[in-house]
Amino acid sequence: MDIGLRVWRGGWDLHPWLAGSILGLFVLYLVGAWLVGSRSGERLSVGRFALFTLGIAALFATLHSPLHHLADDYLFSAHMAQHQLLTLVIPPLLLLGTPEWLLRPLLDHAMIRSLGSSRLYPVVAFALFNILFAFAHFPSVYDALFSSELPHRLAHVAFLIAATIGWLPIASPIPSVIPRLTQPGQMLYCFLQCIPGSLVGALITLSDRIVYRHYGARPMELGVAPLADQQLGGLLMWVVSGTFYLVVLTVIFFAWADREEATAYGG
Repeated sequence: MDIGLRVWRGGWDLHPWLAGSILGLFVLYLVGAWLVGSRSGERLSVGRFALFTLGIAALFATLHSPLHHLADDYLFSAHMAQHQLLTLVIPPLLLLGTPEWLLRPLLDHAMIRSLGSSRLYPVVAFALFNILFAFAHFPSVYDALFSSELPHRLAHVAFLIAATIGWLPIASPIPSVIPRLTQPGQMLYCFLQCIPGSLVGALITLSDRIVYRHYGARPMELGVAPLADQQLGGLLMWVVSGTFYLVVLTVIFFAWADREEATAYGG
């Protein structure tokens, strides 16, 4: 437990290129909002600014806080918590915090409109993230990716980008160019998103042996049994991610039901 407290208290650090990239994204957002807004007469709402800022803060904390050190050196479950934040929490915050008028000048092109209007676009968005995520959790691939700093960081960047693409059918900030699915379609999409992560998480949770050599006996330094740590990490993928998408599905359902009711009474 003393080791755990030491990791938590002394675990904040800065990786210059990564921290600079996160700060650069935030500065680009602010400068872009000021430049585009001054030309178009649009203003960045407090709500969108708060969502984007929260996403940036969550991204910084996920990759620089003591959670990162616990994930890197001790606990598989902490690493899975990182992955949940990178794929479930941060992308929708960044997308919902970005106004359409900010991205439209950059992305409103014929090729992107053509891709967005294709019926395959939500299928590709779904497959891109889930195939990448599942592949990265094959034991040999996982141990290779997360055994050294550079591939580890690049894998996290890839997860974030792929997850952001995977959220576009639900939370696209530019629906006029990259449309969102209809609300019933969004509900089906959320339900399907529960399945791949749950399958991978279930396989990890139900395994009776240590799957990833990268951790081995390291959890024991914190007084945690390695197999229990692995099972907790698997449960995060299995239960937490599935529950998260079901909560989003429920929110979409009530919004859809309210709209249908209002339409019916209005008619």
